[in-house]
Amino acid sequence: MNQDQVTVLAVGGTGESHPSDHRTRVTGLLACVVGELDDRFIGRWVGYPASYGPVALGGLCFRHSADIGVRRLRRAVESTTGPIALVGYSQGATVVREVLGLIRDGKIDGTRVVAAGLISDPQQPAGAVPGCSGRGVAGTGPAVPESIPVKWIGFTSDMICNASDDSLIRDIADLTRWMSFRTPKIWLTELWKLVRSNSFQNATRTRLRPSQWVKDVRRLRTAAAEVAGYLPQSMRWHRFEWANPGGGRHIAYAREPYDGDRTGCQVLACWLTEQVDRREDALSPALPQRRVA
Repeated sequence: MNQDQVTVLAVGGTGESHPSDHRTRVTGLLACVVGELDDRFIGRWVGYPASYGPVALGGLCFRHSADIGVRRLRRAVESTTGPIALVGYSQGATVVREVLGLIRDGKIDGTRVVAAGLISDPQQPAGAVPGCSGRGVAGTGPAVPESIPVKWIGFTSDMICNASDDSLIRDIADLTRWMSFRTPKIWLTELWKLVRSNSFQNATRTRLRPSQWVKDVRRLRTAAAEVAGYLPQSMRWHRFEWANPGGGRHIAYAREPYDGDRTGCQVLACWLTEQVDRREDALSPALPQRRVA
């Protein structure tokens, strides 16, 4: 490997990896980012459980899955020589955010990390993507270091990164963060802590009053639209099939226009290329000025 090559450490979304994933070749949606980069980059997959309770292989809860991802990404950062870029998709974006937070806190040496790209970050900050009036469904994520450029990519219609401020889906995210049938005691303990402390994201927006019921009708309509956007564009059960034309928003970043004719993956790849161009310009020795006679 060329020591000047930028190693792109890629962390996939839920279901794109598994507990014993030792692959190095980038796969899943992020392969469409790495595939757009030139030979100054080399992609490297960071495997981890990528689980959300019983939803994906492994059965670990989201929180435990992400924690393992953080440890593996940290190990990859610390064992990689030369410049590094971090990219994460969905749950993988949560992993990258955690590592960026550790860099900001001085717990990881991030001097070689030149850029970070996040696609459909469940903790996407408000205003991070033009047109997104909401924010990530999982709430506030760790602060990122000012020294590392970060690019967020998110469809306005993808509720994972752009849920409405008082979305009822936030309550579901809070309730299922520790969901796992493998560790039911931990799940129930964390649920009790959540309920007892009333630390739901929507705690200040929910009241047991008639005036709240009017708001909740709107919130239910909004939640239905957000869920419909997340579900596949077509669903089948036995002989029955339903069309959902507005669905599939969470997985559309590699196939649908995001900015002009470019997909979200292409936009991120272009941005990463620009960051490396700027880095090379900054590292280039200044040319001697020509004397004027």
